[in-house]
Amino acid sequence: MLISERGRRLILVSLAVVGYLLLGRILLVEGIAEAGGIGGIDANAYWSAAGHALRGEPLYDVGGFAFRTYQYPPVFAQALAPAALLPLPVFVWAWRAIELVGLRIATGGWVRTGIAILIFPPVIAELDAGNVHLIMAGVTALAMRGIAWPVGPAFLAKFSSWPLAPMLWRRDRRGLLIGIAGTAAATAVSIVLTPDAWRAYLAFLASHPLPAEGSKVLTDVPLAWRLGVAALMGLAATRWTRLAPIAVTLAYPIVWVAALSTLVAIATPLPREPEGPNPQPSPPQ
Repeated sequence: MLISERGRRLILVSLAVVGYLLLGRILLVEGIAEAGGIGGIDANAYWSAAGHALRGEPLYDVGGFAFRTYQYPPVFAQALAPAALLPLPVFVWAWRAIELVGLRIATGGWVRTGIAILIFPPVIAELDAGNVHLIMAGVTALAMRGIAWPVGPAFLAKFSSWPLAPMLWRRDRRGLLIGIAGTAAATAVSIVLTPDAWRAYLAFLASHPLPAEGSKVLTDVPLAWRLGVAALMGLAATRWTRLAPIAVTLAYPIVWVAALSTLVAIATPLPREPEGPNPQPSPPQ
């Protein structure tokens, strides 16, 4: 039996509503670590690091990974410093909302977002933890649509945006250079004003062990091999755009299960390419 367009839409909306209800229940049950729950552990680390940056305290624990261990460049914590004035629960829920917006950008619609939440478990895991992988999904989706400038700022949180550079060099070179220039300027200011934080960051990268426990994938694949494949995927994405999210995911230093949520960008809506010798512009979607 054929389903009408209206019926099909109703089914999709219903699935999306179920996805949002499931997400809400899981996030409420998980709660927030250090506030009576166990969720939001990565957002918790960002809030803690932002507070350290605001107070001029050390950001890194060279001894290794522990709860609230901060693993990102100093400039990321410094940019978040004003947010440390918020209560922890407010910050974590706001960060989850930002991640949800990243997912919306990646999927191209709120209905598609709800369906992604329902059918792809890493998405809920990511929204619970409050990392940056769905933000990276949004950045990757924008890059796939030819919008380059967010790739530079994203580099401050995850170095793994670099496989997008070859594709964007061909599609939006100006935007790519603007994003890189802005990121370089912010980093330079941070290095000049807080050189000790950057020395501590380099010492942290050089000496700390990667976490031996946790929900990780691709554990048997050496990082160097993954980075090599990520580079090849990034080059191939100049022709086959939907390889870009795979390249970014492979470039993560640690591929947690939640990190797989970046792969939702594979399904992002892309502009239709003109056809024929005298193509007409596609109508806006």
